[in-house]
Amino acid sequence: MRRERAFDAVIAGAGPAGSTTALRLARAGFRVALVEHQAFPRFKACGEFMSPECLPLLEDLGVAGDLRALGAREVGAMTLHGYGRRARGGFVDVGAACAPCGHGWAVRRELFDDVLLRAALGTGGVELVQARVTGLVRGPEGQVLGVTARGADGETLALRARLTIGADGLRSRLARELGVQRAVPWLDKLALTTRYADVPWGDGAEVHFLEGAYFACTAVDGGLVSLNLVVDRERYAAQGLPRDAALEAWLARVPALAERLARGRRVDPVRGLGPLAHRTTRQTFDGAALVGDACGYVDPVTGEGIWFALEGARLLADSAIPALSAQRADRVALEGYARARRRVLAPRAAFATLLQRGLRHPRLVRTVLGLLEARPNLADVLVSVTGDYVPLRELVRPRTWRPALWATADRQAS
Repeated sequence: MRRERAFDAVIAGAGPAGSTTALRLARAGFRVALVEHQAFPRFKACGEFMSPECLPLLEDLGVAGDLRALGAREVGAMTLHGYGRRARGGFVDVGAACAPCGHGWAVRRELFDDVLLRAALGTGGVELVQARVTGLVRGPEGQVLGVTARGADGETLALRARLTIGADGLRSRLARELGVQRAVPWLDKLALTTRYADVPWGDGAEVHFLEGAYFACTAVDGGLVSLNLVVDRERYAAQGLPRDAALEAWLARVPALAERLARGRRVDPVRGLGPLAHRTTRQTFDGAALVGDACGYVDPVTGEGIWFALEGARLLADSAIPALSAQRADRVALEGYARARRRVLAPRAAFATLLQRGLRHPRLVRTVLGLLEARPNLADVLVSVTGDYVPLRELVRPRTWRPALWATADRQAS
């Protein structure tokens, strides 16, 4: 026997995309089931940096104060290393695009996700259902009517809703059930993450590029430094090493970083996440939508994954609230979300893909880093674009590039 329950919306996954979508729908007066099989707070492999454009979204959600109180670190710049080059860029005004603030934030994901979940539950309109989604409930014409799930006690649930939302991450069960998940073989990567204590660190994040891999690292709350290695999965498999040994082998190729980390001590195990290369062909359906990483992988080299989750949740809620108010959730009613994704998120996803293709060519990376090193203002432009507040259309305007391109070493990358 299975137990059936009804809600206005059911959301699979209580990460940033799921919790913030639930929060926004509950604020509008809807009853939301948030289905999550893990107990929070829980570890989540992540670069743990969020771009400046995330901060206004967090203020709007009412959680920025909580994150400040937890010690979220301000990240004021990014330093790019590789092939004997080094360039540092900050978050600045670019053309007509003004920085919302001069920094991003870095905070441990288990704390960040827990704050968002608590905020959603605090609305009074969100119920956390501790269960694992096992499938979709379908109507006679194939429309989505909810999800089936299995609780920790083995109980089978049918959670029915007018709108079902897949926010269940890279391995999205809902994206697979909907038949829209596609592999991207050339982007097949694995992430290894860990943290260190007692490591001297400044106010910036760092990216260290290697052939076939890169390290992204930043200080986070609690006096810790988060280290994230993203490596081609084929290269990782060829090493044939356990995670710890593989991480150390790659770290040995970046002696300066390895020496700094050796001054402290590793306090977390090395955890892995992958494969990472997935895209989806659609994100809206009759009765359902996808949001966050369930829509496809965003490589952490740009630090944009959290912004994609928060902004995607905002765009979905903006479309779902009027649809649900009209007692609709068909694909036509959700077209506003699809259009907004094409207008706002698709260009940034294409830019991230372009960067990833460029990283596959060491000579190109070396050349670009050399240019950024020689012209630090140009590094500001690149870093600011990854801060999510610079529309890509701004890059085609001469007034954006010309000052940065011709202002040579008026300051040194550091």
